[in-house]
Amino acid sequence: MAKILSSDDHDTVVRKYAELVDKNNPGQYKVTTNLAGSDQVSVAGISPDIVLKHAESGQILTAIEVETDTSISGDSAEERWKPIAEAIPLFQILVRKGTLARAKRICKKLGIKARFQEY
Repeated sequence: MAKILSSDDHDTVVRKYAELVDKNNPGQYKVTTNLAGSDQVSVAGISPDIVLKHAESGQILTAIEVETDTSISGDSAEERWKPIAEAIPLFQILVRKGTLARAKRICKKLGIKARFQEY
């Protein structure tokens, strides 16, 4: 995955990861990105970077936040990650290689349940 998502640009990573999820799970999800000019899907009043809905029912199954080296912080986690994680059954955080431990520490400190992946 690192080769596909080698960009440092947040929006590029969001688009490429959403495409990858859609490609690897054909027909399983309706994949929505919350980038400028796209349909906005809200979870707990927040627009996560990527939202996966059940293809048939439209129920939100998971939300994914894409983080860059500089966007991982306790403030961001408390303001964005925590409400999303509390509102849905599965919350995922996609972080740049080398930042996973920091993201996990923040989540543990704030009691945020999430799955993690690296790019």
